[in-house]
Amino acid sequence: MSTQAGPAGPSAGEEPRRTPPQRSTAERIARAVLRVENAEPRALMPMKGSLVISAIRCVITYAIIPALAPIISGIGVLATPLSLLLSAVACVMAVVSLRRVWLADWSGRWGYTVFAVVVLVLLVVVMYFDVQRLLAA
Repeated sequence: MSTQAGPAGPSAGEEPRRTPPQRSTAERIARAVLRVENAEPRALMPMKGSLVISAIRCVITYAIIPALAPIISGIGVLATPLSLLLSAVACVMAVVSLRRVWLADWSGRWGYTVFAVVVLVLLVVVMYFDVQRLLAA
């Protein structure tokens, strides 16, 4: 029995050559837009930080601000800029988490992409109305 590696596999000390996965045109475009074209797959664990920040933003935006609306309306000068700031942070975090999903080459990346795009569109609509409110003041 021979111990030499033949054409069937790499010899000791050599790394096996990886062939890049075949990607559809849509996937290549999405990876280019997110600037993750040739990146090596990474673990999804760093997303934990993004999810925590997003959860905090949601609690502030959808629980604390509405609960404090009567108080904030008394100092209404801060309400709209705070909403704009939180929405901008949410947009950045949505794109960061989307990039991480694509960097991880996760099998559910398309579903998550649709979800993130819907969230981004809703945030842009909220930001539009906030800007209109600021300009009208």
